[in-house]
Amino acid sequence: MERMTTLYRPDTTGFPDISLPIYQRSIGHFYREGNRLEYNPDGRNFVELYWCIRGEGEVMIQGRSFRFSEEQVFFYLPYEPHSLQSIGMPWEYRWITFDGPGAKDFMLTYNFPRTCFHAGKCPEELFLEQEKLLRDMSQFAWREMVAVICRILALAGGVMNESTSKGRLVTEMIRICRENFQDPGLNVNTLADRLGMCRSSLLRAFREEMHMPPSEYLMKLRIQNALSLLRDHRFTHAEIAARSGFADPAYFSRLIREKFGMPPSEFRKK
Repeated sequence: MERMTTLYRPDTTGFPDISLPIYQRSIGHFYREGNRLEYNPDGRNFVELYWCIRGEGEVMIQGRSFRFSEEQVFFYLPYEPHSLQSIGMPWEYRWITFDGPGAKDFMLTYNFPRTCFHAGKCPEELFLEQEKLLRDMSQFAWREMVAVICRILALAGGVMNESTSKGRLVTEMIRICRENFQDPGLNVNTLADRLGMCRSSLLRAFREEMHMPPSEYLMKLRIQNALSLLRDHRFTHAEIAARSGFADPAYFSRLIREKFGMPPSEFRKK
């Protein structure tokens, strides 16, 4: 048994009369029970992203075969030859396609791997929201469709999984940093002591989830706060340093100069 629903833009040979970086072309939902092969040797003139809900299949990406299974995502760029074949039954997935002069570059900016990769549970509510917008076709709807595509792509990049011990640990570390970055004594060692973790385990967990060490995240929070306060002329540079977790005002000034090529006083003027 096979069920497929697909919704297309009314005119797929042209673009809507509104200037946007990309345009939603189609969106669909596929459910298969039984073997089936879909093969397109020439590819198509749009970006196509698939998100597996359940089951398993085999896909070809850039001439290589990959297993495509539950909670995984993969995509094709324009004119890439591709094929899909079901393996585990039933096989269910959703897809979206978008085009436009900048569609390929837009997709590549997300730097997703050119393979099937884990992304978590399919956000089916966003696909359904996109269907409603594609039927609306108002100027607002075309703009909002770009936003929904971005939301789907953001989720495809993965979110913090708080159901795992690592996810809960990193979430707690982020909370502590956000609430206590003004304390100049807060650092990786005090974080480890507070959480009852060895320093190396804490560093490894944070790097895997955030792609940066906790010290860098903490520094970003402090600089972020300092830049906001520099717009407020009520505070001296020393007060801003203290309110942002820098114990030494001179170090704070050097840091701003290194990052922005000017001292805090000049940054404040600009």
